[in-house]
Amino acid sequence: MTSIIRFKILSTEKIPDDRRIHVFDMLNQRHLSFNFESIKRSPQRYEGQQALTLFLDTKKAKIERGFYDSDDEKGLVS
Repeated sequence: MTSIIRFKILSTEKIPDDRRIHVFDMLNQRHLSFNFESIKRSPQRYEGQQALTLFLDTKKAKIERGFYDSDDEKGLVS
């Protein structure tokens, strides 16, 4: 069985009391941006929201630790 990657986390950024996540949906070829905590409370507006929520749950620890933050936000100088 082949596993197809549906979503890719492009970056995250820390905002007050939450994290902003930027994701690319490879199936629909769309960029999505949303707040991590509020996606769980939002009504079903996006057809793949359940799949996205499951994907984000697997990445939750890395997201909360800022693993996907851009280098500017980590304080690194390029």
